Amino acid sequence: MPEEKTKVLEEKNIHLWSEDSPIAVCTQMLALDIDKAELFASFKLMNLQPDNIKDIIFDIICYDAQRQVIDTLYNISYTGFDVVRNIEFGYGRKVPVRNQQTRSVEFVLKSVINSNGHTWVNTDGKRFDIALEQESIFKAQGDLNKQFLEICTRSGIDGTTFSLQPVFHEKFWLCGCGCFNWAHEEICSGCGVGRKWLEKNTSLDVLQKQSGFEEQQREEMKQQYAEFEKYEKRSHVQTEEFEKRRTNYQKQLKKQQRKKNSKGIIITIMILILISAAVCGVIFFVMPSVKYKAAMNDFEMYRYEEAIEKFTELGNFADSNDFRLKSIYGYAFSLCNGDDPEKAAELFESLGNYSDAPDKYLEARYKLGQKKYNEKEYIAAADIFRSLGDYSNSAQCEKQCFSRIYREAQGNLVANTKDSLEKAYEQLTYIGNYKKSAELLDKCIYLLGNVYYDDFRYGNAIEKYLSIPEYEDVKKILGNIRTLSDLLNNAPKDKYAAWLCNGLHCTKCKNNDAVYCLKLGVNGDVVFYAECTENNKKLFEEKGKFRLENNIIKLIDTENEAKDLLRVSSLKSGEDPVLSVEIADPFDKNVTSLQLHPNL
Repeated sequence: MPEEKTKVLEEKNIHLWSEDSPIAVCTQMLALDIDKAELFASFKLMNLQPDNIKDIIFDIICYDAQRQVIDTLYNISYTGFDVVRNIEFGYGRKVPVRNQQTRSVEFVLKSVINSNGHTWVNTDGKRFDIALEQESIFKAQGDLNKQFLEICTRSGIDGTTFSLQPVFHEKFWLCGCGCFNWAHEEICSGCGVGRKWLEKNTSLDVLQKQSGFEEQQREEMKQQYAEFEKYEKRSHVQTEEFEKRRTNYQKQLKKQQRKKNSKGIIITIMILILISAAVCGVIFFVMPSVKYKAAMNDFEMYRYEEAIEKFTELGNFADSNDFRLKSIYGYAFSLCNGDDPEKAAELFESLGNYSDAPDKYLEARYKLGQKKYNEKEYIAAADIFRSLGDYSNSAQCEKQCFSRIYREAQGNLVANTKDSLEKAYEQLTYIGNYKKSAELLDKCIYLLGNVYYDDFRYGNAIEKYLSIPEYEDVKKILGNIRTLSDLLNNAPKDKYAAWLCNGLHCTKCKNNDAVYCLKLGVNGDVVFYAECTENNKKLFEEKGKFRLENNIIKLIDTENEAKDLLRVSSLKSGEDPVLSVEIADPFDKNVTSLQLHPNL
């Protein structure tokens, strides 16, 4: 809009939002078109949702100079957009205002149509009355901003991304980069930073605590470094004295050498000894001193990992061991207040009784439990809280974990898939007798048995049914699959049962060298074949998945079509089991039935 043709009567440049609205109002403007002598309204809007915006419908409320409503413009449509998230739109469009006494306007959103066809409707007529205002992060944090930037660096995040102090609301949160995010979103839609990380590390309490710890570490470092400098200065003085004496001694030796040639070898040896002493001084003092200074610099700049490595290499040089422990403590402290309480706990534990490391270990484990809880790993969280005993409110946190596990297990039972039921079984077994877990566990086992059976996992199905013999119709199910259970009875776990018949007529070698074999797997696999032991070759073979229906072993092919394979005439159990079968489609017309024995 050319400035010379427009006179702005009112302009509000504050981001406003109404509860659950998919857009925010960034600017509301009332202006006069000088050429046409007409009023018009204009609005700058922003898409807050993941879906692109196509059309919007809104009303405009017009107010006079006394802020009294004098007109309302209904059902105004902005169309033809394809606006992605976090992008402003609409400012170039003008809406004529009829009443020339209008001095301010208010935007009231009625509906939003997304590019995917979904429509959001403002059924309650909510106004834009929630200000999306953020304070400058430098003003909000003050001197503590350097602690925040240091935490960003340690976390591998560009701290310059954040110019605003984050805001956390019940329905939304505003990232430090300025982007709007919904409460359920864990990652910023603009910069990709995690909400939990941002909420924790922009907390003034956390930054103040970090600042106090670093200041304490800095003061202790200065004191001990001052002691080291005194020590280093004394050592340098001693080295200089040694060099002077060595020089004088060499001069005296040279004078005596002319008079006492016979002692030349001794003099040479002594000079070499002195030179060796000087070299040792470099190796055992000068080089460690340089590395010590580098380690101290890493420590002061909070590069704890590098400092730990250097102080460890220095061993007992000066107070390196003490600073190694301080570096480990500092590193663990930063991780505990950052995103890796698990590693922090390991480091605090490695420090033994150093300072308050045992207490910090418990704190780190507690934070790890909270992290696992927030990540919905409730069983892992419960294990951690239980291990903490009476630390803080660990017992209460463990109960909360049990409540979450119980609710998730209920949902997994409703889903009724193999994966969800197996997860529910793990969850209900873990929480034991919590509420109605025992009843739900029986139901879960029953449903798992059904799923396993339908999935040909007969061994698992039978195992589940046998563990709840009194539940609902399990007795009937076990009766129906008793033959199946007996057929698989001699199968090693997760393998197959093999039934053999030896000494039959071989169509190949014409001798009684044929062996018929039936293999039934606990995973539903079946192989039925005849083999000539003389030639070590199979005469025929059929294989696939199997079902046992009305004592008929049916072969199920890859297209899930069934054909009769064998009919079980009888099955004698006991010490000498015998399986009698009739072959549905005999390979050898002279062999139509078999008596098979288990291959133990």
